[in-house]
Amino acid sequence: MGFTEALTLVFIILKLVGVIDWSWWLVLLPEIIALTFYTLIAISVFLKGVSVVKKSNKKGWK
Repeated sequence: MGFTEALTLVFIILKLVGVIDWSWWLVLLPEIIALTFYTLIAISVFLKGVSVVKKSNKKGWK
């Protein structure tokens, strides 16, 4: 379990017990940020792979 997952669990427990009175999107914000970060990494890796394939096709490699 990573840091953002643990932090989200703590926030959920505190919200359900009534210690914090935040809206749910704030409680889940660590997970939303992590998901956005992981998605951006996946997109950048995919685009890098596409550019490598395009370069190799221009050089005549098959």
